[in-house]
Amino acid sequence: MDKRKIKAGIVGFGRIGKGEAEDLMHGGEIELVGIAEPENGRRKAAEEEYGVKTYSDYRQLCEQKDIDVIYNATPNFMHAEVATAALKSGKYVFSEKPFAITKKDIAAMLKAEKESGKCLQIDFEMRYSLQTRRIKEIIDAGEIGEPKNILFNHITGGKGFEKKEGDWHSDPAKIGGYYIEEGCHRLDIFRFYMGIEIEEVLAIPAPELRGRGKWHRGYREPASTVCFFPGEKLANLITIQHRAAVPAPAGRENEMGHEYNVSVAGSDGSLRADFWNGYIQIFRFSGAGGTTCLDRTESYKDLPDKVLHHDSTGFFRDFAGRMRDGKPPLMSASDSWKTMACVFACEESFKGGGTRVKVDYNLPLI
Repeated sequence: MDKRKIKAGIVGFGRIGKGEAEDLMHGGEIELVGIAEPENGRRKAAEEEYGVKTYSDYRQLCEQKDIDVIYNATPNFMHAEVATAALKSGKYVFSEKPFAITKKDIAAMLKAEKESGKCLQIDFEMRYSLQTRRIKEIIDAGEIGEPKNILFNHITGGKGFEKKEGDWHSDPAKIGGYYIEEGCHRLDIFRFYMGIEIEEVLAIPAPELRGRGKWHRGYREPASTVCFFPGEKLANLITIQHRAAVPAPAGRENEMGHEYNVSVAGSDGSLRADFWNGYIQIFRFSGAGGTTCLDRTESYKDLPDKVLHHDSTGFFRDFAGRMRDGKPPLMSASDSWKTMACVFACEESFKGGGTRVKVDYNLPLI
């Protein structure tokens, strides 16, 4: 890709695809030139709102010679099919998380990437987002010493998790499971902050407080997920989808009515980041007794939530720019597979009722 404006196509015009199209229309180095969407109403809306050419079949979009990069915003069960076809058509591909819902699909995607000579980027956007990267900078600068223990709290009031007729999120075969759909972000952050690979996992199912009938998508939620690293290091994800954490204005219950924070304890100090309230606290251990004292607080309250922890748009722009400039992606597809290996281990542990499972980083041969 040369220095000309990057031309992009989007496959899927649901919530994510529509949001990305809206962001791309605000200017920058990327020009949106096409959208693929099988549903007639959505496709018509895309044409009217953005004035771009639309296609009922994503293959037609991938075949367009003037497109440099494809944003794969399809449902989980279609990620592999679309990404593989786009790579084979000679396009760079930015694909929504999860990578795919089976190991076989991921192996096929990595094979297509290698054979195409193009790059595949999976949208683990917390790696790119400002607040998450800042935490990694603090750790890498040695401010808290060697990271040893991580706690991630994800506590919601349950809004947004009810089953809906005809919604693919309610079908286990299409969504893949809790860790595939949601937990993957947190597991990726654990790997990112520790800087070493997870050896084993233990995923404990939560009690069925309200039953799956109306209130849950196609999966049961976990209560606690423990990741075991070399050197007795630990990371723990606490998940509760039955408690709103803070009062929220009408219409924003799912955005603000939940607790979303991470703590990292190191050999010389610790930190706590509150994603929704936009701050990071850094603590020092002082005195013979190891008293924990607040060193400082970094505030990011003037920045939007999306930039702080879910900056998919920024990540996509970063990827497209890197491809144009001949640079490697921020996170390789092979690295993303390592996160998914942990995801599949958690799914196995979870389905086994909380058994301890060794992470298998081997992919099936394709």
